[in-house]
Amino acid sequence: MEKREPYPLIEITAETPFERGVQYGSQAVERIGICIEYYKESFRKQGFTWDEAKDYAMGYVPVIEESMPEILEEAKGLASGSGRELAEIMAVNCRYEISKISKPEECTTAAVLPEASRGGKTYAVKNWDFFEKTIPHIVLLRIRTREYSAIGWTEAGQMPREGFNSFGVAIVNNGMQSVHDHYGEGLPVTFLRRRVLASRSFEEAAKLVRSFKRCVSNNIMLVGSKGQVLDFEVQPERMDQVYSQGGILTHANHFVVDAEADAFPERLKVRDARLMELLAKRRGDIDVPYIMECMKDHEYWPKAICSHPTFAGDKRTYIPAGITVASMIVDFAENTAYICSGPPCEGEYIPYKL
Repeated sequence: MEKREPYPLIEITAETPFERGVQYGSQAVERIGICIEYYKESFRKQGFTWDEAKDYAMGYVPVIEESMPEILEEAKGLASGSGRELAEIMAVNCRYEISKISKPEECTTAAVLPEASRGGKTYAVKNWDFFEKTIPHIVLLRIRTREYSAIGWTEAGQMPREGFNSFGVAIVNNGMQSVHDHYGEGLPVTFLRRRVLASRSFEEAAKLVRSFKRCVSNNIMLVGSKGQVLDFEVQPERMDQVYSQGGILTHANHFVVDAEADAFPERLKVRDARLMELLAKRRGDIDVPYIMECMKDHEYWPKAICSHPTFAGDKRTYIPAGITVASMIVDFAENTAYICSGPPCEGEYIPYKL
């Protein structure tokens, strides 16, 4: 089996939002170009011309300008550093708001709290499942400024959308789609996620999530270094909370509280329950190596926690499916995110320090 190369790590050290964007854009020029071409084709298949997608995405600028102007400045710097139009950067950042087609079951997430772990640690966990064609444009981002540090991942050209920061706040998400999602006004979720990664406290992050205006659904899990977790199933006009069980919380891509809102009720809904089952076996003794093994699980393949078209590397058995493009385990006590490029069963978790 060919070893997968780690995703490129973009180092960002500038003190102003615009210059942070410039540093990001200038280091990721090639992958941003690949990402833009990918979404041109993706949106075309959904009936949007590229100009229509750009125009629609630019309609979100006023609400971003009003609620988080510093993040909009990062986007402008990103466009400048990569030599792209702001409208192009906005379009790839609004892919959740533009995309209304059936997607692969995107992601399995978890939080492990002190009562469930070995040594009283807190972990935030995610397997990111998406289309295999996105792998060539994924990047890792590490931000280090005088005020704070953060590390996470994204598609090149998008805001950093998942990870954790030096204030002890982590965010991991699940893409979801409800029957109530619509085109309209709101804050693009990628911008919200970026702002959460700049939060100075868990409470600040929670306030942001509770108050943002939206037109699409998402599951947003916040994990705090002091053993905190809040999981919000977000719809355009409703927000429900999912609670931990014995220090463990897991989520996938379906609504748990308001199940009738799910736009894809026929989907197999097993990954969150399977991860809960695996983690519960070691409740009180969960550590990073055990979480890594859990994220490699193939039960219910091809809709497994570790997702890919071939079963456990068996090239003779191929079923078109999404793929786990990356996996992350945040260890707050060690100030480290362990990140694997591609399916965990085929790769290696590499530690990235804040």
